[in-house]
Amino acid sequence: MAKVLARTASRKATHASTFLADGEDHGIAEKWPTRSTHSMEKANLEEVWKNANHRTLMKMFSLSVEWLSQIVDMSGPGAGLRSIDTPMEEIESIFDSVFAPIPGEATQELDPSLASDLVQLYGSDEDMLDAYYVFIHPYHPILPPPERWPVYNRPLSQWPECRPSSPLSLAISALLVLIPHPNESDPLRAEYVKLRRSFAQSFARDALNAVEHDSSLLNPSNNVLNADRALFHPKVPLHLEGILALNLLSVYEYAQRGNLCTMTDRANEALTSAMKMSLHESLEEDEYAEARRRTWWMTYMVACQAAIVNGMISSLQHSTRLILGWKVPVEAQQTLLETVTFMTHLEQTKASGQSDQSDSGIRERMLGLDSQIGSLLFLCRDTRSAPKIVPTRLESPEVAASQIMISIAEIRLHTARIKAHRLCAFQDIPSFHQRQYEFGPSPTLSESEAQPGSSSATEAETSQPSTPSSSPPLNFIFSSHESSKICFHGALHIVTLLNNLPFPNPTNEIPLRSPPYLSQTTRVEIPRSMLTFACCGMQAGYVMLMLCLKARALRDRRMEASNFADTPSLTALLNELHQNLRLLVKCLNNCAIAFEALSGMRGTPLLRSPLISLAELTETLVGQTE
Repeated sequence: MAKVLARTASRKATHASTFLADGEDHGIAEKWPTRSTHSMEKANLEEVWKNANHRTLMKMFSLSVEWLSQIVDMSGPGAGLRSIDTPMEEIESIFDSVFAPIPGEATQELDPSLASDLVQLYGSDEDMLDAYYVFIHPYHPILPPPERWPVYNRPLSQWPECRPSSPLSLAISALLVLIPHPNESDPLRAEYVKLRRSFAQSFARDALNAVEHDSSLLNPSNNVLNADRALFHPKVPLHLEGILALNLLSVYEYAQRGNLCTMTDRANEALTSAMKMSLHESLEEDEYAEARRRTWWMTYMVACQAAIVNGMISSLQHSTRLILGWKVPVEAQQTLLETVTFMTHLEQTKASGQSDQSDSGIRERMLGLDSQIGSLLFLCRDTRSAPKIVPTRLESPEVAASQIMISIAEIRLHTARIKAHRLCAFQDIPSFHQRQYEFGPSPTLSESEAQPGSSSATEAETSQPSTPSSSPPLNFIFSSHESSKICFHGALHIVTLLNNLPFPNPTNEIPLRSPPYLSQTTRVEIPRSMLTFACCGMQAGYVMLMLCLKARALRDRRMEASNFADTPSLTALLNELHQNLRLLVKCLNNCAIAFEALSGMRGTPLLRSPLISLAELTETLVGQTE
């Protein structure tokens, strides 16, 4: 039996659907996997599961109210983000110590003892542009393809003689400086993180000032910028640099500072500027045509992302013909935004208690969204399987970007599917729609069963008397079982896609080590700049933790009702969830090396504590069934 369990638990995430679809393993919710020889016990257990009230489920989960509320919050706007802030006086002091050299003094190599304080600064715009193509372009391609290739990361090992000055170079610097210098031996120490944070915030502040200065020099009649400076990129005109800088600053506010309001402000400002320049209507084909297209579509998608992570109802529309290469990424982002809007309306409907009047519209819209997502997923897979035009051993940043954009589109589509189905899938989890302050003793419980001294219970009694059953259930076109399975498959796909994203290759090493490290002196991985889609990982984590709750409850009820402990399929499912949660945390850990706000996704109890308890649970289950 132990060998059977080991074989089952070692199946990959991509094959997880096998043990959910075969004759013995019928599902996650109403028909949890059992052996066919115990059909009577299975039928009885399903009835027990369906009829279990919310309070009984909470008691079986043995979870604190706060813990369960935190899991629910994982599906909300800005889930997991940390808010990062640094006093400006401190930032300016650190920045001036680097960029204010003593007059007449020649630039000196840094003392080896100070090498640990190196940050990624560059001696020229060309070197900075190369670094952009190494670290940012594959995941967020706002600029046209590189004019030269291969590109390398060449940060200075000495203090720079000059500093960036254009809006775009400053905004790029704000992101690049967050990535640890390859000569740093301990990139995760607190002092070094603080140093990088201070440089980044100073660059971001100056980039915003430069954008405002450029806007005062722009002639709105012909979009000519009256500025006397060289182009940062030979195929990007000066008047687009401010929009691109705002695009990157929006991403910076999200991934580094965790400031959703400022992220939205920057994105909307960029979108407004782009529309004033009529970039969404541009059909002219010249040497800057590609720059205009990328500026418009990347700005449009960042504005959509700001609405998505804020859970805002948005009616962002596009009027430009979608050309090859942009169709799938743009439509995937639009679909995710449509799903967020649908879910916002759905939750408002449920909260209002008027679900009966809207059931037909809800079912029709949910079915339409599911069909739309499925069609786009087929397009993603068709695009991914298409042969490469120019196969090379070392792919250019542009080839990598085109492939990663399809993966990101697929991640967003699976996220949209989770969002569309999660309410249907987890209605049987207690207080799915309620936040921590809404938990309180049920009127059906005696006072002795209510937890004494609970602050949340007190608040609920005084300000929120309603119980989980106070809102009528919504009638979905999908069953809870079907939606649970869809969410499960979506979560596994998201984790697999995130884990398979390529790492930056700053030295053009062939083949690239897996995982690649910042340098030979450290075991810290090179961070991937998952700047706008790391939040999708939180949705996957939310689904897997909710399924763990359902699995644990079912396991306990099964053993209590029938004393049947031989559950290899259930153990295999828990192992699969456990392994994928660990992979997810690993991906978030990698991104959080550079971007502090994202560290909240991997560093809070939302993912850390459940992993520990889940590991212990899995070991217990395996021990019981051997």
